[in-house]
Amino acid sequence: MTLNKSSRLGLYAVVMMAGRPDARVSASMVAEAFDVSEDHVAKVLQQLVRARIVTGVRGVGGGYRLAVSPRRLTMLDVVEALEGPVRPFCYGCEQRGGEPGAKCRQQASCAIRGVLEEIGHYAWTTLQSVTIATLAAKTGGERAVG
Repeated sequence: MTLNKSSRLGLYAVVMMAGRPDARVSASMVAEAFDVSEDHVAKVLQQLVRARIVTGVRGVGGGYRLAVSPRRLTMLDVVEALEGPVRPFCYGCEQRGGEPGAKCRQQASCAIRGVLEEIGHYAWTTLQSVTIATLAAKTGGERAVG
């Protein structure tokens, strides 16, 4: 599983916020720390505000803070806020017009279906089990999440 750039930026930002619980983190701080576009970071942070993961304050001295305890906030929460639901099953049938979670209509020829589901399940379980507090403790809240 590969996370899109927005999800990685969102994770970097919330880990930075968790490492600085008494300070506000600006989009420019995140952009500079991870050498990315400030505009892209601002859009990601706004999505996290809409998802009620962070709160934002505008103006001089403004910035963002976590709205959720980093001990309760998981990687999955952040990724789903930015990418939508992460489902631990094969997407092949859905892309061909099947219902979400439906059995593959071509199981005999879908030799990799079980492997893909297993990989999806492990990715989902890992994202769900790793808290932002754990990441912040490992990185000191300042470094990239991976």
